[in-house]
Amino acid sequence: MVNFYTPPKKSLSSQSVTVTVHTLDAFGQGVANLNGKTIFVKAALPNETVDIILTEEKKNYAKAKVVRYHTRSPERMQPQCDYYQVCGGCDMQHISPHLQHQAKYNALINLLQKETNSSLREITGSTPHIVASSPYHYRRRARLAIYWIKNELSIGFRKASSNQIINIERCPVLVPQLDALLIPLQHCLRDIRQKKALGHIELIAVESGVMAILRHTTPLAEQDINRLKQFAEQQKIAFYLQGDTLVPLVGQTDPYYTIDQFKLTFSPLDFIQVNSEINHKMVATALEWLDLKPTDNVLDLFCGMGNFSLPIAAHCKSVTGIEGVTTLVAKAQLNATLNQKLICAKTNFITCNLDDNQQFSTWHNLLRQDQSGHHQKRMPLINKVLLDPSRTGAFTVINALIKALPARIVYISCNPATLARDSKLLIDAGYKITRLAMLDMFPQTKHVESMLLFIK
Repeated sequence: MVNFYTPPKKSLSSQSVTVTVHTLDAFGQGVANLNGKTIFVKAALPNETVDIILTEEKKNYAKAKVVRYHTRSPERMQPQCDYYQVCGGCDMQHISPHLQHQAKYNALINLLQKETNSSLREITGSTPHIVASSPYHYRRRARLAIYWIKNELSIGFRKASSNQIINIERCPVLVPQLDALLIPLQHCLRDIRQKKALGHIELIAVESGVMAILRHTTPLAEQDINRLKQFAEQQKIAFYLQGDTLVPLVGQTDPYYTIDQFKLTFSPLDFIQVNSEINHKMVATALEWLDLKPTDNVLDLFCGMGNFSLPIAAHCKSVTGIEGVTTLVAKAQLNATLNQKLICAKTNFITCNLDDNQQFSTWHNLLRQDQSGHHQKRMPLINKVLLDPSRTGAFTVINALIKALPARIVYISCNPATLARDSKLLIDAGYKITRLAMLDMFPQTKHVESMLLFIK
């Protein structure tokens, strides 16, 4: 048997050292230098001088925690959450919204410049474009874990860096309607006899009302179902049970939210943007950047149920939405029909997995130039594009778009890493980033969302 040498782990000193933090990274950690090494300090802000002890040490950097503050930044805020730094949901409640925005924006710019080898002078030379709204009470959708152990039922979110569930009775990032439900919901679920059948519960608040979706792993007894019905009726909310299928128990079964003048119906299991205010501002910014004309033919990739497609369809000649989930395509078609009085464009929605090269031809023909007329004049069919992919980005899509050369591309991203990768492809193909906005979709957290405008 071969024995491989494993070097012993380097022990960390318990002795504290004093550093001054000079900046903040995108994850809300203070950044300092010690003997030429970068130190990431949890819960420290720029211009704060602190005593720290190392918690992790690597060759080029180390992580540390604060044991004493000598000075405190005016950007330091009092967290509003009773569970802050215990619950794993938020990371930045001790940081002012202004500093959160600045840190995320700077991290986004630095990553794009590094990965695309582009200076972005027009962007960095102007005032940062931050799309923001309320720093608290913004989240209109939340999934709460349910955990039953030792005759105790915990309902809430996971503990930071752990699978343990923290029982949550108040959450200041939830919209008030959902925050107010937490304690009554806990009283109700603790009355359920089949507690081990409970999986998780999702709460949603939209213009059509509040709803709850309870996931259960085995069928519930009639007594438990009646208790859930009683709770829903008392709270005046819709209630669904999710076992093998989704079953409406109480209340309306056709939820909807509004964007501009449009009413978009959706299933309780469908994805919707959790921050309604930012969603409105994001759509308005996209419409402005696309600079829509009555002659434009627009392609909306990863279109979902029409969150962007329908507002776009009020300003152009045609909109084609592409989405990989069949039920979402059907919902987009239904929403176009329900809102037809507000739409002036021809709309078409197609099911296609945009990450699958084998399905490439399903939508790529839309980008090819169309031969028509007596003189066989070549006219571009699609001239403007909006894409809003998942965290994996739009690598396959970008490779197709750069062959068609649409005049404008608006890219909404929830992952700076894949955005930077895809941006390099577009820049190398002759596109230029002319507008950039940081979307504060998730205040108090380390998540960075953004929107870029590329012009050929």
